[in-house]
Amino acid sequence: MRLSNGAREAVALICARITEDLPEISHDVVRGIRAEIPEYAVVSTEEHREFVVHEGRMLLAGIAEQSLPGDEEIAHARELGRRRAQQGLPLELMLGAYHITFREAWNTILRQATTDHPEHVGDLTHLVTLIWTWIRILTGNASEAYSEELQRAQVTRATLAHRLLAALTADPVQLEQAAPPAQALGYQPDGEFQALCLPAEDWPDDRTEQLRNRLTALPGELHCATAGTRLLVLGQRHDPDAVTAAAAAIPSRRDAGAIGTGMPRPGLAGAADSIIDATRALSRAGGQSGVVHFADAWLAASLGEQATRLAPLFTKAVSTSRTDPHLAQAVVAFADHGLSVAAAARGLHLHPNSLAYRLSRWHELTGFDPRTGDGLVASLVALRLYPTT
Repeated sequence: MRLSNGAREAVALICARITEDLPEISHDVVRGIRAEIPEYAVVSTEEHREFVVHEGRMLLAGIAEQSLPGDEEIAHARELGRRRAQQGLPLELMLGAYHITFREAWNTILRQATTDHPEHVGDLTHLVTLIWTWIRILTGNASEAYSEELQRAQVTRATLAHRLLAALTADPVQLEQAAPPAQALGYQPDGEFQALCLPAEDWPDDRTEQLRNRLTALPGELHCATAGTRLLVLGQRHDPDAVTAAAAAIPSRRDAGAIGTGMPRPGLAGAADSIIDATRALSRAGGQSGVVHFADAWLAASLGEQATRLAPLFTKAVSTSRTDPHLAQAVVAFADHGLSVAAAARGLHLHPNSLAYRLSRWHELTGFDPRTGDGLVASLVALRLYPTT
């Protein structure tokens, strides 16, 4: 049902009056939105007010003319959607602000009509359909542009992350090529970096995309990309435990969850070293789920690439640990209990003489005396570099 000529004239006058006061009204609308949606703090108050004023003028003009949004109004809505995506405001909160703005516009129209044209207040009910059509068209276009911008930004970040990690894993490392993408991704090139490494075979594209989305929601700068057989995550100002928890929470088609964690290191050169740390730590996972920290497994992780070359040095020790695991257990307990025979014996529920005998027997069979520094180090390297279980 269309408005009568008298009602149309009254609505046009009401909209014109509100449009004149819109710069002042916008302050209250913006305060209301920011009170209901505190996350809008990511948008500057002045920018927020400018959008509300522009949006209000378009809406009031459309109501006065009884017209639907045109190209200009739709373009403005799409620009708003892109802008809010760039600012990291969740989509549902942007839509919530739209509804608050339209709600306040409707309430203002009702108040102005009650004051200036009370005889036409009842006629305003015919505007509800028009206003909801405006909401549907504008929010639909804003949401579409928001999603497009989000997808574009994700592709850009993924490309930059790939360039950065390719430069950091090159041989030799290409630090000059790494600096521009690092800065574009929000890293501080001179800051502290820490890498995590996951087996790429466990992370097909869909799982990687899920991880990328989860990393975006975590504090700090976190980006990931596949490099050969590895999925690398490079973090700065982040919580590594939160990253491993995010990875573990993503469903997998098989029981997989191995993660190698590098040491925090300064600068882009340190980032490259942390990637090496994480890669070597992952190699010690042995295909099992769990997190391996380079800081804990540095000895075996560092020597891992030399395992084949060093194997002849440890043949007897590896053979003995397989045939007499109780001897290897005694050596480890001796090292873990401060080189105290008594303490190690208590830990294994043995008599000290039995523990001492096992250490001597290990020496006899392997040639490594665990009571000496060199002998103990060699024994532990053998046991950690060539685990039998």
